[in-house]
Amino acid sequence: MSNNSEYGSDDDLLRRNATRGLGDTDFEEGEARWGSAHFSARMNLLIYVRGVAEPFVFDANSVEELVLGRFDSDTNTSPEIDLQPFDAADMGVSRRHAVIVRREGSLNIMDAGSYNGTYLNGQRLVPNQPRILRDGDDLRLGHLVLHVKFARA
Repeated sequence: MSNNSEYGSDDDLLRRNATRGLGDTDFEEGEARWGSAHFSARMNLLIYVRGVAEPFVFDANSVEELVLGRFDSDTNTSPEIDLQPFDAADMGVSRRHAVIVRREGSLNIMDAGSYNGTYLNGQRLVPNQPRILRDGDDLRLGHLVLHVKFARA
């Protein structure tokens, strides 16, 4: 492989961009919540990162598919919900970790085959299998915890 002195070797670049395997993400955190699954055109989706006051906000009409993950320096692209500023790489978040999809008046969450898993209210999701997302749910991507709210627009 080539060596670029300004950025380090190609192997160094690959290691920096790879998802950090944590090995200890399979634990239960949280409890079952039964908020509303109804997500109408007059609603906003709010995604809060634990410990951060300002949420990611999406108007219902703009929600078809939202990727949760972190910046990918290989392709120079960011997902719709870029968790890089929240120490995502060290928290075990993959570049394309999970996906929120809108279907027939509700939202679904799917793990995108992430290395450290996606958890919905403490339950590990099976990769590429949609689960209904409800108001008040907690999501955990690796060790990074998110809280979901539905709010009237």
